[in-house]
Amino acid sequence: MQYAVIAVFAVLAVLILVAVIRTLTIKAPAIGKCETEITKEDIDLCAQKLGDMVRVPTVSKNEDEDLSQFYKFHEVLEELFPNVHKTFEKTVLSGTLLYRWKGTDPSRRPILFMGHQDVVPADDHGWKCPAYSGTVIDGDIYGRGAMDCKSTMFVELEAIEELIAEGFVPPCDIYLEYAINEETGGDGAASAVRYLKEKGIELAIVIDEGGAIVDRPIGGMDRQYAVIGVTEKGYMDLKITARGKGGHSSTPPRNTPAARLFAFANEIEKKRPFKKHLIPEVYEMFRCMAPSFSFGMRMLLGNIWLFKPLLMALMPVVSPFGEAILSTTCCFTMMKGSDACNVIPKEPYLIANLRTSVHQNCEESLAVLKKYADKYDLEIEVIQARDASPVSNIHSKEYAYLTECIKKQFPDVGVAPYVIMGGTDCRHFHALSENALRFCPVRMSNEQNAACHAVNENVTLSALAEGVRFFKMFIKGYYL
Repeated sequence: MQYAVIAVFAVLAVLILVAVIRTLTIKAPAIGKCETEITKEDIDLCAQKLGDMVRVPTVSKNEDEDLSQFYKFHEVLEELFPNVHKTFEKTVLSGTLLYRWKGTDPSRRPILFMGHQDVVPADDHGWKCPAYSGTVIDGDIYGRGAMDCKSTMFVELEAIEELIAEGFVPPCDIYLEYAINEETGGDGAASAVRYLKEKGIELAIVIDEGGAIVDRPIGGMDRQYAVIGVTEKGYMDLKITARGKGGHSSTPPRNTPAARLFAFANEIEKKRPFKKHLIPEVYEMFRCMAPSFSFGMRMLLGNIWLFKPLLMALMPVVSPFGEAILSTTCCFTMMKGSDACNVIPKEPYLIANLRTSVHQNCEESLAVLKKYADKYDLEIEVIQARDASPVSNIHSKEYAYLTECIKKQFPDVGVAPYVIMGGTDCRHFHALSENALRFCPVRMSNEQNAACHAVNENVTLSALAEGVRFFKMFIKGYYL
């Protein structure tokens, strides 16, 4: 027994020594200097054009609702990007825009850039300026949609506007797609996918919003990171109901319907019962980010082969993000009891919002909850559900080309794949391409990221100018 213990410790010592040596070899490249020169003319152009786009309040609509603001927005786009509208074939699908720029070689697979026209609602309460004013303050432009998602539309359209003015013609077809109801999960993007499918179009690569250049996405990093969304989690809303006898609250029985609901929710909160798994793309994210940390974190993330059990145990405890990237999450968001303070409710209910993981889909995640619901004699109704999107191929030549362009245009940032926690229209385009990638080449601070869908949404004008340069380089150099 003594020799066995010594042997175990010897093996551990060797493994740790190997991990230390490996960590010493994991060195981040020097932080490069971005050579892009941003002029006052660049800044003014970004302010003028994006400001005009923000000033049209294109709040999400269904296809059968009043789309007058969207058609007004289309007119603004024609004024701002005349070369695009003279050169591209434009198709309007109940407000959703689909453009095609014909390339010189029809045998090559097309590429598609996308975003969305719609924004979430906003009023002026709490804003530094009117919510749809497109006001510039200290080099940042404010307004609903300034970041999500008219900044994406702007950098794509302006890059192409300038390329056309320079006489450039792409070797392959280039498509643009901008839906009217991304924020509400509407049918706009899906209708564009159906349209392209009917024409037999297969896309080499799709680039949408979702990822961006974020300011140190995990604490302790030494640089900004360009995170590329390669998949997005699923979505499910559940109604969980407890049924029983009502009555007067002055003589309450034990185990009332509401109490059973609360006990259920409390157990789910404490146990976190969903399966935790480190998918290869998250493994790759940590590998890419490891060099940007100090020694301790670099050792942990750079040697997942050894420290995976420790990482899996620590991440859900350290942060909500750590849990969300490893498993399905469940959040109780709404509840309903009785209509009076002194009445025991007969059928109280909770609403649970789940973001399902790639490795545990909606059906499997629902089965996990049902076991606990049965324990407390509760009923579960699925309100809506969609599984996680397919995972794009991070080993494809298209993914490699995107990362190559990012490193050239932004030599001061790291690059890593990423799992999108929310939803984008890009999920529909997995039907047309294995390279459906979420990345907008615009820098954003943590404060700007937090302002998305909130008051004082804004984006930095110089970051927009960099984004335009990125897409010009990407399109001009595209060779696949």
